[in-house]
Amino acid sequence: MNKYIKIIDKINSGVKYLLAVLLVILAILVVLQVTTRFIINIPLSWTEELAKYLMIYIVFLGSGLAFRNNQHIAIDFLLEVSGPKTREKLGKLILWISAIFCLALAYFGAHLTYLVIDQSTPTLQYSMAWAYAAMPIGSLLMFFNIIAAGIDPDKKSVEGDVQ
Repeated sequence: MNKYIKIIDKINSGVKYLLAVLLVILAILVVLQVTTRFIINIPLSWTEELAKYLMIYIVFLGSGLAFRNNQHIAIDFLLEVSGPKTREKLGKLILWISAIFCLALAYFGAHLTYLVIDQSTPTLQYSMAWAYAAMPIGSLLMFFNIIAAGIDPDKKSVEGDVQ
């Protein structure tokens, strides 16, 4: 189990660096888009499209990291009013439901990615599958991080810091 946690944490570390690079590229593209559209008056249409797809990848990849670090938005009223044993059971139930949802999202996302493989993006003319692939990739990353959170609840607990 420790080996799995180490592998997931290494993958998460790489994803963090990838997200940082994608965020810098996104910021540069947005500045370039604003500059060319409003200052030079010759807009670059590809910057808007690429920025949109980068944002999609940032959201889906970042969601996996959020699961591992217990940073997703949650309604924790039941966790706050329940006792320690009930809180632990609810935490496990939340992990199971989240894992099932992520697997379903990965499956249907992969199916959708396959369906749009012959379509191309409007400006860049790449396959739309590249844009849609963020869904199954991010969902699998979320699933693997949910498993890691279930194995190693002391490091990052699904219950959060309930006081």
